[in-house]
Amino acid sequence: MGPKTPVLGCECGEWGCWPLLARITATTDLVTWDAFEQPHRKTRDYVAFGPFQFDRHQYDDALRALSAVIGSDIGDARA
Repeated sequence: MGPKTPVLGCECGEWGCWPLLARITATTDLVTWDAFEQPHRKTRDYVAFGPFQFDRHQYDDALRALSAVIGSDIGDARA
């Protein structure tokens, strides 16, 4: 996806299908999502959307919790 990360995807589950992309920047204290774009709608203006800032420690905790859930779903699918 280049220098941006998909933060929202199509209900089909395929990240390449109509994703909302954002630049994600992390510092010691903050994680910022900004510079949003939708690659299939180049003319749509997202300038007023965001930026969104998150506490870095809370963000990392949320990612760990999500990874644990996704990991357990993968294990369930293999069973």
